[in-house]
Amino acid sequence: MKTANHVRISQCMIVKNEERNIERALSWGKPLMWEQIVVDTGSTDHTVEIAQRLGAQVYHFPWIHDFAAAKNYAIEQAKGDWIAFLDADEYMMPEDAGKLAAVIESLEPDRFDGISTGWQQLDGEGRIFASGTQIRFFRNRPDIRYRRRIHEQLESIEGRKLRIGDVVASLSIFHTGYQGEAYAKKTKSGRNRLLILEELKEHPEDYEMMGYMGDECLDDGEREEARAWYQRAILHMPSCLSEEDQRSAATYTRLLILLTEREDASWDSAEEIYLQAAERLPKEADFDYIAGRFFAASGNARQAVHYLEGALGKLNAYGCSNRALILAGNLMEAYELLVRCCYEAGESQKCVSYAVACLRADRYAMPVLSRLLLVLASDNGSGSQEYPRVLEFFAGLYDFSALKDRLFLIKAAQRTECKGFAAFAADRLLNQQERAAMGLD
Repeated sequence: MKTANHVRISQCMIVKNEERNIERALSWGKPLMWEQIVVDTGSTDHTVEIAQRLGAQVYHFPWIHDFAAAKNYAIEQAKGDWIAFLDADEYMMPEDAGKLAAVIESLEPDRFDGISTGWQQLDGEGRIFASGTQIRFFRNRPDIRYRRRIHEQLESIEGRKLRIGDVVASLSIFHTGYQGEAYAKKTKSGRNRLLILEELKEHPEDYEMMGYMGDECLDDGEREEARAWYQRAILHMPSCLSEEDQRSAATYTRLLILLTEREDASWDSAEEIYLQAAERLPKEADFDYIAGRFFAASGNARQAVHYLEGALGKLNAYGCSNRALILAGNLMEAYELLVRCCYEAGESQKCVSYAVACLRADRYAMPVLSRLLLVLASDNGSGSQEYPRVLEFFAGLYDFSALKDRLFLIKAAQRTECKGFAAFAADRLLNQQERAAMGLD
């Protein structure tokens, strides 16, 4: 499996019942890897046979309820200069895989222990719904190993700080996660809880583990238990957090969701957590997004606009790498909500600006177009003398040579309080046959 590349990369993974993913997991990097090592922890399907057929070295490691132990065993079998440690449900695109060896070879030998790449999470339809970073490529050195039974992390067992190069802009890993595996997720939840509790027995001050326990409770619908774990985690956090601390951001974010989505929710109960979170992690946009959603649901459109604009401003300024996971995954919904709130707050100019930005991304966003029509062409607002100018405005957003676009605009106007403009647009944009088909003649 040796390649022409000078750098020797050992691809490692631990698996159990991954027959659905194992072929892709071993195929994406096969031309690149010096060796491929699969450590099986008790598969009962065809995972092992498929891995052997693909030429991987397969080892067996008894499951001892410790992900770090299994991963470290895999590392100990590796003989390459670098380790590539991806899960079976993760892969790289061919163009990124093709760049990996060159990126690694370009690193100074004594300067970097590993590299941090992008990490894109895919939903069931293959769309990216969240982004972060991960360290999955690192030097094969005896002091670099994983720690913790679950939610394991790389560390130097000698106590030194690992030196990590940032190649997020160049390389990404794609993660398919739990797509369509509700039962498996429930099973894993029970396993995860046991491992988290074991970690907390040994490290009772570990606020990250407390946050992860909150996640397990929240996923299982135990909202009050989740709230208690998140609050406990916050009490144990250090006063100064790294701006890249995605775990702490998730703890604050999910606690804010729980506090603002209760039936008896009030901003008084959530504001203290919001202010603390915004002070500790000032670049995190999700806090403002959650606040904006709360005020929108409460009927306070002006406050909703304030927080939603703050959220989108932070997203634009600081991006969504290791932050803004909820906002980035619901960006169109956020813009639609902002357009609605601007309209309800009477901020017409902002409503138009944000609606145009939204429609340039998705011209068929009906709620957004409806709000924009109400501002520009309402039967109770602009007179018919403005209709030509309004139609010209929409010609910059829609392709009037396409029947679909013409019909979409006219139907949207008909459904709102813009029937006068709808009739005007139909007269200008539709021929007699098209008008007849719409019942306008």
